[in-house]
Amino acid sequence: MSRAGITGMRRAAQDLISVAETFTDRDWQTPSAASGWSVQDVVTHVGCLLGDLVAAVNHQPLPDLGIEKLNDIQVAEQRDHTGAETITILKHQLDQALAAFEPLQDEPAASAETQMLDLGSYPLHAIADMFTFDMTTHLRYDILAPRGPIDRDVLAFDEVLLEPSMAWLVAGVTKMQPVLVAAIGGPLRLELTGPAARDLVVGVINGAITVTPTIDVCANVVATIRSTTADFLAWSTRRVDWRNTVSVAGDHVAAQRFLNTLNLI
Repeated sequence: MSRAGITGMRRAAQDLISVAETFTDRDWQTPSAASGWSVQDVVTHVGCLLGDLVAAVNHQPLPDLGIEKLNDIQVAEQRDHTGAETITILKHQLDQALAAFEPLQDEPAASAETQMLDLGSYPLHAIADMFTFDMTTHLRYDILAPRGPIDRDVLAFDEVLLEPSMAWLVAGVTKMQPVLVAAIGGPLRLELTGPAARDLVVGVINGAITVTPTIDVCANVVATIRSTTADFLAWSTRRVDWRNTVSVAGDHVAAQRFLNTLNLI
């Protein structure tokens, strides 16, 4: 735990806003790589999600819906906004979110667990990690080329963006998918290289998924799954086919069962 999440969140937000401020009217309405959403819908979603988590932190009730259905409803409600209005709302929600989330990096709040809609229960400090991941991934894989429709230059992935993003996704392996446990037939090594590198073993103990640094695990792994950390953001969320970015050594059947099931948010 550190303030890396807040630093990453600020940077990811600035990247997103700086790019969004260059959009033409046509850019805003262009279909994004997020199925069914325009570029404007993606940016709208970020602002809505910031508002939802601020409400949750402040113990305000949210609709009893899954996060994806709630996202769709909230985005649809704002489709009549202009691009300029979308940016203004995002900036407002961001200011409120940073004011709400920064104090959560300090104890005792930092370690207090909260339910994040249907994503599982997380320590409060992890909310900033989630938004670093969310904004980074939406911008770089749903809006920008080559996967998205908009051609703009942004700085390369680095520790500032990837450390909080990786922290969020790695924690999500154990929490987001109850069905994932059935897809883990033996210990699997995740060897993720590049900025914010991780070397982990994913296993199951007493019916629960565990994710442990490889150096701390004595058991032999049945397969090793290798990719970069930047690619992990894309294939673990099914934005790209893992077959295009992942290499597997060992039991390919066991690895593929896990890879075909993993779907983080």
